[in-house]
Amino acid sequence: MNPTVAIFGSCVSRDLFEHARLRPSLGHYGARSSVVSAVAAPVPIAPERIAISSEWQRRQVLADFGKTFFASLEETRPDWLMVDLIDERFDLLCGGGSFVTRSSAFQAAGLDDASELGLMPIRRMSPDGRQLFAAAAPDFAARVLELVPRERIVLHRALWCTHFERDGAVHEFPEERRQLSELQNAMLREAYDALEEAFGGVGATIAVDPDTHLADAHHRWELEPYHYVPGYNAHAGEELLRLTGLVPAA
Repeated sequence: MNPTVAIFGSCVSRDLFEHARLRPSLGHYGARSSVVSAVAAPVPIAPERIAISSEWQRRQVLADFGKTFFASLEETRPDWLMVDLIDERFDLLCGGGSFVTRSSAFQAAGLDDASELGLMPIRRMSPDGRQLFAAAAPDFAARVLELVPRERIVLHRALWCTHFERDGAVHEFPEERRQLSELQNAMLREAYDALEEAFGGVGATIAVDPDTHLADAHHRWELEPYHYVPGYNAHAGEELLRLTGLVPAA
């Protein structure tokens, strides 16, 4: 049987499993959720209220409301867990003593108009948003460590790139986008440090350098500063194989 790697994060980690030797090891994949939301109390919502064409995205929104990531981790018992924080780009919504993530899937489901939910926005990059993450990180780490040993946690320090590749040429993102990337990266570095400290260290780290790594103008999920070129994904996939010693069954 192949060893399994679960993901709490985003497509930047999921894309690594397009590597032929890693694909059989992909386990549970939880996305579209902030660490703050993941450890909060469940927020009731009727499943039929989440109307979105993508069934996968619908499941992620339901999981974010239901706070089911840890239950799924306990059920599947992966050998490894890979964590990235790219989905911390989404703002939070607060209500009823809990939080949900205002993800792209949340918005696509028309939930921005769900006034009956009584949710109030909190900017993720605001001082309040940063304080909420710092407070949630120890709880997130403690709950993970009940299910996955520290030495089996891979922290994928994914960041936003400032340059992208198109048809072999390297281009800089427009100034406004580049400034947003730098603000996001400052927040993300702070969050990765807080989470690694909460874990008491991790088993392995894979890192993106925004000054050398590139986004891909032809990425299947369109050009974004966190949609990397195939070369990065191949390199990071090999790093994951080397760091974890994962060897798919023959």
